[in-house]
Amino acid sequence: MKLDPNSRLFDRVPDLFQSPFPGADAYADEAFQALLSRANSIGARGTIGQSLLVQASAQAWNQATQMLWKAKATQVGDILPSLWSSIAWVNPKKDSIAGVLAEVPFPLTTDPNELLRAAGTVALDLALDLVTAVPVVGRIAGIAVGLGQALAPLFANLAAGDSIPADRRNVLPWRRYTEKLDESWVRTFVTFDAVATDWTPAFAPPTDARPWQLADGLDEQGNKIGQVLAPFAGKSVAWNGSYGCIPGTFRVAGILQHRGRPQTESEARFYADGTMIQRYGDFTQTGDFYPCLQQVAGTAWQQVAAGGPDTYKVDCAALESLWRDWFTALYTSALEQDHGDWLLAYLARELADGEWRLGTDISGAHRAEAEDYSTVPMVTQRTIDGRGLAEDEARTNCFFTDIDTKKGRVQSGYLPPRWARDPKTKAYVAPPVDPRARAHLCTSWPHIQLLLQTYGRADDKIVLPALRTVAKLQRRRLATTLDCAYVRPDPVGDKPAYAAFRDPRLRSLCLSLRRRLLKHPSRMLVEYETAREVDPVFAAALKDAGVPTTLPQRAAARFQIRAAASAPPLDPNAPEPDPPLNVMGGLAFEPGAGPTSGRSRWLGPALLGGAALATTIAVAVGVRQSRRARGR
Repeated sequence: MKLDPNSRLFDRVPDLFQSPFPGADAYADEAFQALLSRANSIGARGTIGQSLLVQASAQAWNQATQMLWKAKATQVGDILPSLWSSIAWVNPKKDSIAGVLAEVPFPLTTDPNELLRAAGTVALDLALDLVTAVPVVGRIAGIAVGLGQALAPLFANLAAGDSIPADRRNVLPWRRYTEKLDESWVRTFVTFDAVATDWTPAFAPPTDARPWQLADGLDEQGNKIGQVLAPFAGKSVAWNGSYGCIPGTFRVAGILQHRGRPQTESEARFYADGTMIQRYGDFTQTGDFYPCLQQVAGTAWQQVAAGGPDTYKVDCAALESLWRDWFTALYTSALEQDHGDWLLAYLARELADGEWRLGTDISGAHRAEAEDYSTVPMVTQRTIDGRGLAEDEARTNCFFTDIDTKKGRVQSGYLPPRWARDPKTKAYVAPPVDPRARAHLCTSWPHIQLLLQTYGRADDKIVLPALRTVAKLQRRRLATTLDCAYVRPDPVGDKPAYAAFRDPRLRSLCLSLRRRLLKHPSRMLVEYETAREVDPVFAAALKDAGVPTTLPQRAAARFQIRAAASAPPLDPNAPEPDPPLNVMGGLAFEPGAGPTSGRSRWLGPALLGGAALATTIAVAVGVRQSRRARGR
């Protein structure tokens, strides 16, 4: 049922979404200036505090969610009246809006529990629990707190007018936040996609499935500042117009960049030939630089996974094929070109509780090299196949050794040789360990924390299970609910069919169940107003079949059905839907993943390149590329 856009329910809904986050050259950025002004007004002494950024992140999600639901309610009309009254209403005691359209009074805090309590004061958490497969507000709180912890140190200097120190700037995307890409994506999603019947592009890979290649990364002055790994079409990245939101997660897929970092004297370690043991620089999965899109798309996916009309707005078969091809192209081409270690950002890794997260950051990890100065790969085909890092003969439990001194930890007198490489097989063999080295503190290669992880293809462990669960949900809900009355299996006038019905078998099932519904007792429970908005032709058939067209008539029909017995499902032999999957993939900005957490930076669960925040992903790769070409 469509609602009047002038309803009081929409009084607090913003007209236009605006991202609150600064970018790489944030001091000159309007978004940063707005934040800085607010910081000064609350006595923040000219600095951007974590609590302010946490609040801004939570408010951005709140506003995007309000706009999404307003668009659905006023333009689509596939929200059932009985459901709508439970997810958005006027609180008579406070004379204020509650539920999904409420403005949440998020406090200045870095405590996620405070954010959750704030959402609870307007019942936003309870309302979303009714329409999402799993609770999402806790995830949003985690993203918001992670952003605040990560961003505040990076931009602390800017409030005083200073530039970002080089060691911090290394993890930022390479272009300024001038195109407001994250903001543009969210605006498009909540105003265009929200009113469409096809959300498939939102959850499809952002580039074509073609081989990924390494290219020099240039800054805006044309200086080489690193490397980028991306799927190129000629000299441009093969953007295809899709958003890249990864199904079943709160993550966004992007291309990869790497920038070297200098080693301090205390960090330096050496081989026996006197050359330095190199470390990896900073890796950035640039899709992590879309925090607003992560929040709203992750919430939208959980609406898809919960059931109801939104469930049929994705073409699961098409998405499964697209992601399978995309990850296959990435994994295969990276290994063939000896760039396997870059793939750690795009492998799934399993936690002790069975959750799979996307990526492991190896920024700062020691890089083993052979006598011919080639890099010994950690990620090989066996890693992609789920059998661990590095080949057995290339591993060592004592790469180099350290001793503790009053000045800190330093390398011992044992200096390791380089790896051997078989001239015929090209296989790498770790050097034997001098027995005397075991008296000192050994560092393994790969690092023990990496070796303890279980890895697998991200599509196998995260994406495809989410898609297949929703595909099964689509079939089972059609047979066990009244969903067939609230979706369009075929176009009606200028209104297109829902995306899921590009699958001819699912379309055929829906049409069959519609015919059955016209003679089934459950037809008396159909909410006619919604069926009429979605498909007036089928609604007319329902009316001719005696379906109540007013609320009092429907209430009387419900009473009669309850008095007799519960109306059976359209297909009594169909199994009930399976329980929803837990959210996988982890968060791009996880609380506690930063340098202050006491863990080695490169062992954190999130790519700390994402710690710089987020809305600035356009990456210079020494070639011209346009996001407009992606259909944005």
